[in-house]
Amino acid sequence: MDSLPQILANIGALLTLALGLLGLFAPRKAADLVQLSARTHPGFSEFRATYGGLFIGLAAVPLITQAPVAFLVTACAWLGAAIARIVSIALDKTLNPKNWLAVAFEGGIGLLCLCAIL
Repeated sequence: MDSLPQILANIGALLTLALGLLGLFAPRKAADLVQLSARTHPGFSEFRATYGGLFIGLAAVPLITQAPVAFLVTACAWLGAAIARIVSIALDKTLNPKNWLAVAFEGGIGLLCLCAIL
């Protein structure tokens, strides 16, 4: 049976995969989720590639290999996004609660993935 840290890390990777599948197969919903818009075919392609393919790849390797280093890379990507968002909040001088919710979401998935190295 898997240990609790490994289960938590897999949950983080599965959430990443779910978001990737959303981006690939439902780019309008992905765009709504991040409050952006894709108005052209290249825009939808960008959502499918970045929010779809990139996230799927970021999730697939740790889920397939179960290698701690693969989970670490996924964790670093999510934690990097959370840190960059905090920097953006500071530089843009915005106190939008949705940004802080996104920090918590991204940081949470990153911490879940980080559990694999415990």
